[in-house]
Amino acid sequence: MDSTENNQSINLPNSLQAQVEERGLEDAQVSIAEAGEEEATAAAPGEVSAGPQSAERASTPPTTMGGASSGEASDNEEGEVAEPESSQQSILNGKIVDLVRFLLIKFRRMELTTKAEMMNRAMRDYEEYYSVIFSKASECMMLIFGIDMMEVDPFVHAYFLFPALGITYDGMMHGVLGVPKTGLVIIVLCVIFIEDNCVSEEVFWDVMNSLGLYAGANHFIFGEPKSLITEYFVQEGYVEYRQVHNSCPPRYEYLWGPRAYAETTKMKVLEFYASIVKQDPRSYHGKYEEALRDEQERA
Repeated sequence: MDSTENNQSINLPNSLQAQVEERGLEDAQVSIAEAGEEEATAAAPGEVSAGPQSAERASTPPTTMGGASSGEASDNEEGEVAEPESSQQSILNGKIVDLVRFLLIKFRRMELTTKAEMMNRAMRDYEEYYSVIFSKASECMMLIFGIDMMEVDPFVHAYFLFPALGITYDGMMHGVLGVPKTGLVIIVLCVIFIEDNCVSEEVFWDVMNSLGLYAGANHFIFGEPKSLITEYFVQEGYVEYRQVHNSCPPRYEYLWGPRAYAETTKMKVLEFYASIVKQDPRSYHGKYEEALRDEQERA
């Protein structure tokens, strides 16, 4: 790995929560995680149950942020002060959370969803902001949960949700039940790949700690991460967790498991990593060349 890559190595955000905060959803972590429980309490198939906060958001459509017409502005009583833009952004963030919760339910049910259904179920009265809400919600699904969305019918804008990067494991039966863990699988594969395909347990958990994941402590999305990674991810074949040869006292290291090699590629993982740190994959020269060789060997 060259000096440039050494400076960039494991340059992930300070925490997975930072991915939520960057998208203006810092008050939504628990709400998003609770979507794992939503299936049992949904009022109707495909419908997100609306608590008091959701009802309040739904009854207060945005009127600033460039969305109000001159006619709407003239209807305000004289002297009425418009809501601060930050308040309107908070309202939109709430709709992004509502859509993420709805999409997680559709993913668990393995159901298609459409633009019309998303607007009706998760952003009613917010249709003019559809593109912004949809873009940020789909980005959240990818970067946090490892769930991708593919448009399967462009005429009605129908989408199918599936684990990203070719991974077939969703992890919903492990850790926090009902919440996809594919995003963590991908993060683990990123760390191992960037660290020359083999990372010591000490370095690995230094990185996990920087992401807000601590061995023995429950995470709001993933549950207890060490058992999730060293037991379930190992059992599923995505991670190899082995003792360092001749180490005394015993030390351990992490590598890609056979299922990771079978289902995804180094290039896909590098591109995902680069998207998180907002870099061009080609800026990681050695890693990019390695990923290209891997692609050629698979061809």
